[in-house]
Amino acid sequence: MTISDLRTFATFDGHGGKVSKRVEVLDHEPSAGGPYEGLVAVRGEHPLGAIDERAADESASLARGAESIGWVDPATLRDWYRQDRVVVSRLEARRSGLEPGTYADSRGRGRVRIDGLEARLAPDGRPAFRALAGSGEAPVVDVPLPTDQAVRLVAVRTVDEGLEIVTTPVSPFLSPGRYPAFGDDVVGLPPRPTTGYVSVSAAVLLDGVLHEVERIDERAATIHVRRGDRTVPIAASAVGADLVRYTAVPA
Repeated sequence: MTISDLRTFATFDGHGGKVSKRVEVLDHEPSAGGPYEGLVAVRGEHPLGAIDERAADESASLARGAESIGWVDPATLRDWYRQDRVVVSRLEARRSGLEPGTYADSRGRGRVRIDGLEARLAPDGRPAFRALAGSGEAPVVDVPLPTDQAVRLVAVRTVDEGLEIVTTPVSPFLSPGRYPAFGDDVVGLPPRPTTGYVSVSAAVLLDGVLHEVERIDERAATIHVRRGDRTVPIAASAVGADLVRYTAVPA
C-alpha cells in the first residue's frame, strides 16, 4: 500500500452549490482560535469559494482550472471517501481464507465478520457493531468490536476476475437522538429484539473542556459543537473517537 492509497477525497460544493468539484481533503489541522478554526484544507482544481486560496505549487500563479489549496467549511463537502479497492484471484483468496461477506477491521480485533450492517449501541452509548465468530454455516455472536478505535467496513464479493475487496471507513460517531436499545443481548447467543429506546447525548473533549454536541453531519463528516453561545463546526477527521463522551438514558 502506498501513501496515495490513503488519500481522502470529497465533493466540494462552491458558490451555494452551483459549482461542484472533486477535491482532496488534506491531513492538516488549523490552529485553535485561529481564523481557520473549524475549516478543513482541500486541494483541487481551483476550488472556487475556498478561503485563503493559493497555488499548490508556490512557483506557479493561481489560475482557473489549475490545482490549488484552500480552506473550506466542511459543511460544503459531501460524499467523503478513501479509495481502497483490491481485486484478488480466486487462488489468492483461497490461500488467504477470504470468503464473500461483510467484515470489519479494527486495530484490536483484526478482521472479523459482522452481523450485517446494523450498528448497535454499546453500554455507554457509543455505536458498536456486533462481531460474529465460528464457521460461516454456524456463526455465533461474539463480543462487540472496540468502541474506542477506528473501524473500517470491508465488503468482499465475487467478480469475474476473482474476489473484490472494498474497504470504507466507518464513522465512530453517533448523532445525539433517540435510538433502539438491545439490553437483552447475551454474548454467545443470536441478537435479541429491542427492549425499548434510549436517548443519547454527546460531548466532545477539546483542550480539556467538554463541549456539547448539537448534531453530527455524516455526509459532510462534520461535528457541530456548542462553544459559548455559538455553534462551531469541527471536521470529524480531527476528533479522535476517544474524545467523544456519550450518555444514554432510557427514553
